[in-house]
Amino acid sequence: MRDGDLVHWDWSLEVPMMRGVSFAAAEYDAEVARVAADHSWETPERTAGRHVLTDMDRDRLLTYGLRPSWAANDYGNQELFRVALQLDGDYQIFVDTPWHGRRPGELAGEVCATLALPPSAWHATWHAIIPTIAKPPKIAGPSWRPARF
Repeated sequence: MRDGDLVHWDWSLEVPMMRGVSFAAAEYDAEVARVAADHSWETPERTAGRHVLTDMDRDRLLTYGLRPSWAANDYGNQELFRVALQLDGDYQIFVDTPWHGRRPGELAGEVCATLALPPSAWHATWHAIIPTIAKPPKIAGPSWRPARF
């Protein structure tokens, strides 16, 4: 909780000590900004994911009812980078992009360029969240296929 020039931490669940702690707000803010700007720990996959999730045009995707869920390497093929999107509450949509030895920023640029196209132009897979749905989503293009797990 922020109170003037101080930030107070109190514990509610896991209690590491039997008292709260307080920090000078300016020093606290500076440390939060420093940590937020430090990406030295990121793997290439995490860097690409951060760029994609930061740079994608979420408002445009929302016009199709799409919301990003996550972005990471495909668990079964580390050479494929996958973006998962949710369509309303009915479908999960997956858009895969091969790494082809590229740097994270290059890959993220291609992923964002793909996501800027109309969904019907994507090479994508889909999975119905509701088991009774057997048809592809209405926004699916001719190259869309059901996801196989």
